[in-house]
Amino acid sequence: MKIAKNHDAIKKIKDTLKTNSYPNLSTTDDIQILKIINDFNVGIDTLVYSYEDEFKEDTQCLLNSLISKSKNVYEISKSTYQSIATKENHAGIMAIIELPKYNLEDLKSKEFLFVLDRLEIPGNIGTIYRTLDSVKADGVILVDSISKLHNPKLLSAARGCNLTIPSVDTSYDEAIKWLIENNYTIFLGEPKLGLDYQSYDYKGKIAIVVGNERFGINSDWYNHNHKKVFIPMEGNQNSLNVGVAASILAYEAYMKKKV
Repeated sequence: MKIAKNHDAIKKIKDTLKTNSYPNLSTTDDIQILKIINDFNVGIDTLVYSYEDEFKEDTQCLLNSLISKSKNVYEISKSTYQSIATKENHAGIMAIIELPKYNLEDLKSKEFLFVLDRLEIPGNIGTIYRTLDSVKADGVILVDSISKLHNPKLLSAARGCNLTIPSVDTSYDEAIKWLIENNYTIFLGEPKLGLDYQSYDYKGKIAIVVGNERFGINSDWYNHNHKKVFIPMEGNQNSLNVGVAASILAYEAYMKKKV
């Protein structure tokens, strides 16, 4: 079905790309993310593509597969596509996707979790997700997250890794209660106190907590049993970017768990 710029589907795409009042939906035209959506059978609410573009054979095969899995499919002109495209070198295909739904109980048997405490910047969260994909982390708990999972900028920065790693968005109270009840060792990313990150073995069920870019970890975490872990710094700065710090901790835990 061919549609024009004023169609409700185009309005919905623009909404999810900007203000996004749909907490369970996100939108992408990134070819790599579209491949992940296809490979992992992520639900597709709406798919649009430019009928004026000529697709390479592999892209056409991907499009055909995405069409077969989509609830709503629309053809649009190249000019209409340009009005919603997020990048110049787009594939001519855009999807509104349904974010996978998980709750804390889905993570109950997992041993390698990361907790992102009140993070704000989508790029930082995306960096962490890409690292966690590389080390095969079992899940992510976003605590009182300021940047939400349905933010298209987060999806883009994560290159779709947030679609393949089970993720739960919850409150601090719910997270700490659940972690304690399920016997997780909680490691707090602490730039000043605690032990060098290489001092721990990270065995068993662990949850590594990294905090807000400006304010660090919520102080309430320190009221419960935990271990402090820091990354030594020899220069003039007293902290690393949260994405960098999380990546260092994630790889250390991954290597120790492999032993």
